[in-house]
Amino acid sequence: MTYLLRIVFAALVVFILQITVVHNVTAAGASPDLIMVMLVVLVIDRNPIAGIIAGFLLGFLQDLGNASFLGMNALAKSIVGYGIARYGRDYLPDNILFKGLLVFVACLIHDIITLHIATLFDPAEVIPAFFRYSILSAAYTALLAVLVMQIIDILPRRMVRSGGRY
Repeated sequence: MTYLLRIVFAALVVFILQITVVHNVTAAGASPDLIMVMLVVLVIDRNPIAGIIAGFLLGFLQDLGNASFLGMNALAKSIVGYGIARYGRDYLPDNILFKGLLVFVACLIHDIITLHIATLFDPAEVIPAFFRYSILSAAYTALLAVLVMQIIDILPRRMVRSGGRY
C-alpha cells in the first residue's frame, strides 16, 4: 500500500514539475516529457497489463493539464506503456544505452500518435512538426531518462535483515 502511495505522490510531483518548471525549459522549442520518463521507470520491468494501466493513468493525468484533447495522452501513453513493458524487459539488454534508446523510440511513437490526433491525421502538418519538435524532444527526454536511471541505480536499495526486518 505504501508503494502505491509513493507512486501516486511521485506522479503528482512529476506532473507539477512538468506543467510549471519543465514547460519553461526548452531547447529549440522542444521540452522533455517527465511523465514519459516516469512511465519508463515504472513499467520497464513489469508485465504489459501493468504497462497499459500505468500508461493510461499517467497519460490521463497529463491530459488534465491540457484538456483540449482529453484522452489523447492517455491513449498514446497506454500504447507506449504496453510496448515498453513488452519489449523493454525481454528483448533489450540491461544496458543504460539501450534503455535510453528505448525511451527515444517510445517518445517518437508517442509523438506520432499525438500529432496525428492533434492535426486530424493531416500528413502535411504531421511531418514538419515531427521533424521540427518530436526528434529533439525525444532526444532531450532520452537524455533526461538516462540521467534519472543512473541516479536510481546509484541509490542504495533496502536490505532485508535476518528476522525479516528492514
